[in-house]
Amino acid sequence: MEDQKVVVVVRFKGKIFWFRSDRDLWVLDVNKWRDEFIAHGYEVPEFQDDYRFGIRSVNQETAQQFLDSMFEFEVQRDELSIELANRFTTARSWWDVSDLFPIMFVNFDDCKVAGFYPDGTPMERYIPDGWEGEFIDFANDYPEEVFPTSEKFWVQGESDLLKLLNEKGASN
Repeated sequence: MEDQKVVVVVRFKGKIFWFRSDRDLWVLDVNKWRDEFIAHGYEVPEFQDDYRFGIRSVNQETAQQFLDSMFEFEVQRDELSIELANRFTTARSWWDVSDLFPIMFVNFDDCKVAGFYPDGTPMERYIPDGWEGEFIDFANDYPEEVFPTSEKFWVQGESDLLKLLNEKGASN
């Protein structure tokens, strides 16, 4: 099975960053994820130090090391915007371009994680101790001071392409 590439938004030191990488890299606390498999009777190998740059729990103490290591997966907001613009006219709904939209918002500044996706590992559940996780439509529901409109690649001037895609999908 091929790894699933996903888009993730990160807030770190007041700035927004975008990444596109394997989904599993964003399970912030792999120990909790592993422990849950074991609790359900699965045999799971020990953590390999070469996995995810040797970081078992990505938290405020390991964030800089993790993000530095993730550099090769960083994607510019404008790149996502161009990809969306190129595919928008033929998209019948959000589903046709869903691979461009973030499934997770990691807020290292406030120790919070939001997940919003149709399926897969519940990313907001395997988080560091002391963090808050929730399943929420952060693209629309997060306040401006946390996720500014200017950082949302799908908002072009007065046009919210995500909203338009959802309306297209609802009318089909």
